[in-house]
Parts: sequence; structure tokens; C-alpha cells
Amino acid sequence: MISVVFRRTMRELRKSLVGWSIGIAGLVGVIGLLWPTIREMDMAALLDAYPEALRELFNVEAFTTGAGFMNAELFSMMTPVLFITYGIGTGARLLAREEESGTMDVLLSTPLSRSELLVGKALAMVTGLVVLGAVVAASTWLVGTAFSMDIGIGYTLGVALAMVLIGGVFGGLAFAVAAVVGRRSRAIAVSATAAAAAYALYIAAAIVDSVGDWNWLTPFHHAVGVGPPADPAAGIPLGFLWLALGALAFIAAGRPIFRRRDLGA
Repeated sequence: MISVVFRRTMRELRKSLVGWSIGIAGLVGVIGLLWPTIREMDMAALLDAYPEALRELFNVEAFTTGAGFMNAELFSMMTPVLFITYGIGTGARLLAREEESGTMDVLLSTPLSRSELLVGKALAMVTGLVVLGAVVAASTWLVGTAFSMDIGIGYTLGVALAMVLIGGVFGGLAFAVAAVVGRRSRAIAVSATAAAAAYALYIAAAIVDSVGDWNWLTPFHHAVGVGPPADPAAGIPLGFLWLALGALAFIAAGRPIFRRRDLGA
């Protein structure tokens, strides 16, 4: 029955995934179009104008390389925000929409258990993020090849994985909250607040020395502060494992309450 729920949910997500894929690929392409102009500019004067904290935070010292340019323009903030937005929006509505629209009781009147419903929906959310990650990897590699940005396949795959994982963490949180309370608005509010707080901590840790020791608590540090987005030569960091475990833990946390509570109709 899990596969039935998964296939049904993926059909529901199909149109939105197509739109998100086109938008992300287009964004990568537009940023890539800027590279030939940036490459010919005198970057020394531009970099000197950046505050020290911002140079470290967005790694603008590497702006003169193709990978460094893509990281500063896309992968340090813009693309993570897009994946978090998709993850939160999808995670919040997959269960809560069924409950708010009154179709949950119809689903559960079949030989479908609540656990099977939750797992099938969660797999669809993760699959959607993986599809968008594949779009990021493919479009980044194609743009890098087309504009001679010297971006390796290892870097593109690492960046795509980082985006999927950070989207999965906050999407998993939204999914868990929706499973517990059954309301999209509350799930979005909680997870969006958590994402904003995590990013604020990430920024503060880069600027304020006394906060730096707490940087490991934020998913942004593990997803974009280390590893392929920040360092093209780096391998897959251990922090990626913690992000994956965190996403799974959030999803699993909602299961016990979802199995027991009264579901709205």
C-alpha cells in the first residue's frame, strides 16, 4: 500500500515539480550567462569593497573561479532558500491537505494503515527534492561546460546533495508538525521560523566570534558552510550524514502521535 500512496502523491506533485524544475534550471542558466562578463572584470577592486565578514561568509575570495562564482551567487543562499521553501511547502501540505479537505477519512477507510500513509507521503516529498537536486546538478554541469567555468561533476553532485539535504531537514520538520497538528499553516509557521533562526545563527557565527562555537548547530553550516558548495576540492563532509539523519528523525518523530490522535474531517 505504500507504493500506492507514493504513486498517487507523485502524480499530485507532477505539475509543481515541472514548474520548480524549469524555474531552477532557468535561474542557473541566467547566473551562468553572467560569468563571461564577470571573468573579464577587474575583481580585485570589487573584492576590496566587500566587508571582511561578507568575504568569509560567501567565500567571495574564490569569485574569480567558475565554482566560486556559482557558490557566491547561487549556492550560499539563493538555492538553499528555494529548496527549503519547496521542502516546507510540500512537507506541510502532503498530510495536512488530506485532513483539511476531508479526504483523510476516505483514505483510511481502505486497508491502508496510518503508518503506510505517512511513509508513502514522506517518500514522495523526498523524491521531489531528489528530482530538483538532479535538475541542479544537470543544469550546473551544462552551464559550466557551456561557459568554460571548469566545474567538475563531483562538485555539481556535491552541491545538489547539499541542497536536497537542507531542504529535507526543514521539509521533514514541516512534515512532522503537519502529522502532529494536521494544519498546514502551523506546520509552515513552525518550520519557516526554525529555518530563519538557523540562518540567523549561521550569519551571526560568521560575524561574531563569541557565537562561532555554536555554528555546528545550524544546518546551514553543514550544508553550505563546508563541503562542495564552499570548497570545490572538498569531498562529502560528515555533516551531510547529520543532515540526512536529522531529516529522517523529524519525519519519524511525527509518526507516534499521528498514529494515535483523532484526525479532523
